[in-house]
Amino acid sequence: MLFTPHTLGRKKLKNRIIYPAVLSIYAQQNRVTDRLITYYEERARGGAAMLITEGMAIHPSSVPQPGVVCIFDPDNFAGLQKMAAAVESHDCRLVGQLWHVGRQALWNPVDAPMGVSSLPDAYSWSVPHVMNEDDIREVIAAYVHCAQILQRAGFSGVELHGAHGYLITQFLSPWSNTRTDAYGGDLERRTRFVRDIVSGIRQACGDDFIVGLKMSGDEGVKGGIDEQEAGRIAERLAQAGGLDYLGFGQGNFSPSLEDHTPDMNYAAGPFMDLQSRLRPHAKPISVVAFGRVLDVDHAEQLLKDGVADLIGMGRALVSDPALPNKAQRGQKDQIRPCVFCNVCWAEIHAGKPMACIHNPELARPGEADWTPPAAERQRHVVVVGSGVAGMEAAWVAAARGHQVTWVGSSTPGGKTRLEAGLPGRAELDKVMQFQLARIREHGVKMLVNQKASVADIQALKPDAVVLATGSRMRATALAAGSQPSIDARDWLAANLSAPVGEKQAGTVVLFDQDHGAGTYALADLLAKRYSKLVVLTPRTQLGRAIAYVNLIGVYRRLHQARAEIVGAALPQRWSSRQLTYVNAFNGDETVIDHVDLFLHATPREAQDELAAGLRSQGLEVHVVGDAYAPRTLLAAIHEGHRAGLNV
Repeated sequence: MLFTPHTLGRKKLKNRIIYPAVLSIYAQQNRVTDRLITYYEERARGGAAMLITEGMAIHPSSVPQPGVVCIFDPDNFAGLQKMAAAVESHDCRLVGQLWHVGRQALWNPVDAPMGVSSLPDAYSWSVPHVMNEDDIREVIAAYVHCAQILQRAGFSGVELHGAHGYLITQFLSPWSNTRTDAYGGDLERRTRFVRDIVSGIRQACGDDFIVGLKMSGDEGVKGGIDEQEAGRIAERLAQAGGLDYLGFGQGNFSPSLEDHTPDMNYAAGPFMDLQSRLRPHAKPISVVAFGRVLDVDHAEQLLKDGVADLIGMGRALVSDPALPNKAQRGQKDQIRPCVFCNVCWAEIHAGKPMACIHNPELARPGEADWTPPAAERQRHVVVVGSGVAGMEAAWVAAARGHQVTWVGSSTPGGKTRLEAGLPGRAELDKVMQFQLARIREHGVKMLVNQKASVADIQALKPDAVVLATGSRMRATALAAGSQPSIDARDWLAANLSAPVGEKQAGTVVLFDQDHGAGTYALADLLAKRYSKLVVLTPRTQLGRAIAYVNLIGVYRRLHQARAEIVGAALPQRWSSRQLTYVNAFNGDETVIDHVDLFLHATPREAQDELAAGLRSQGLEVHVVGDAYAPRTLLAAIHEGHRAGLNV
């Protein structure tokens, strides 16, 4: 069913795969850029039937940051035309998402926040200007005007962003709409704002133009839009007419924001049952289902189960824009799988352009058709290191025509394989399996479970060496006479395969100077194995290295496990099952009794000892990943990729 056509309004879609709106921050100074156009064109080239752009600002009161396009800026029209022409040339419909953030301030502050009521944004606590009826009419007109601009630019349609607590949600939801005028109160008045927008766009743009709405299926807050209210809203909007499709998003900017982009801790398609139950309320409007759709087999099953008419695959198409074409050609094994780590979201949340751990070619020309370019001359490349940086370098170099020998001291995957064994991190294995399949496909000679000295590497007679030997944790600084803390990764390697069983009595303390997702997955495991878990960090809060949408889940799981989280804490002594730490600000000492295990996840040291010896023998050496400077999975894979292209 996935590759059968579908008619949306009066537009023909070649298949059922939709790219839903995903922020990229590829715009600059609120202007369309060539990189933004390339990004969308590559997803059209890859075979999706319809692309929905990331949110674009429709009014000066909703300009959340410089990486968001302002449709109303006349200087953007030529760029919007170029974008539409690029996408539509691949028989792919381009739909522009019309976005007003309302009181929401993901990047605080927006230029001039407007809101439905005086209630603060649940995330930033920014308090908006309360819209009067003149303001409402002005913003409705802005939606219509921007739809007309996009139609003139060659777009096939528009989507109104009415989910995740943005302005339209604020009107629809009884949790945020406390008005008593014609736009607040009962369902009829709360839906008036979106009905006025839809009817205005229809009158201005006609019937040969797609109009869709992304709305809340469940806000995840008491008194907000829940399944029953979403069903009533969908029925009223379907009755009003004018919409061609509906999609149901989850969560708002309260702690339910984690439902917006469910990570690998969630089940596959965690909200599909909800969307399936809401679908009948939308009839006869088409429904787009989205939210952690794993792959094309999952998408196909959702269609067969009647969940929706169309399937949105956002992060999966970030990871591999050619997913539709590869699947249709019977090359599913060639698809670069998404692991739902939300690093893409973390980058844009930090105000940076989107990046993907697994797709170093993201938003570059030719991305959808990319293969490693042939080397000018064949060389013998030795890659040292069993982790993902070395694996990436090995397969890319081999695909270019080099003879590659890959030497690893452990099972392929290295420390990432350890992390993949932790709760909620299993999908990292997909990255390694993809790399390993490419390594085998391109004939890399594998020497695994072998440690390599300078002499061993020399004996292989390489023309170039890629050193991806990783890093080690630094020891925790403790007072003289203390027992040493244990490297969290060493403990994990020795204990990961042990059965969980009943919780052990006593306390485990985890000293967190890492703030990464793997460390908190380890904390989840420790909470299952020990009666008491204490997490110490010298920071004032956890999770500096992960996306906020993931961090909500970290806190939720730790608090549900009744873990004790102590900020501004510096361990001082550990002996006789007593651990003493001090407050980093006032020096007060606290003793934790009955400590059976004290683990550290600390800043790492590069394991680059081989580099100097190899260079002294006149060898060309490329040091990548943690061996160059201990950082993230994103840096490791991207540097391995670059090394494979440069040797």
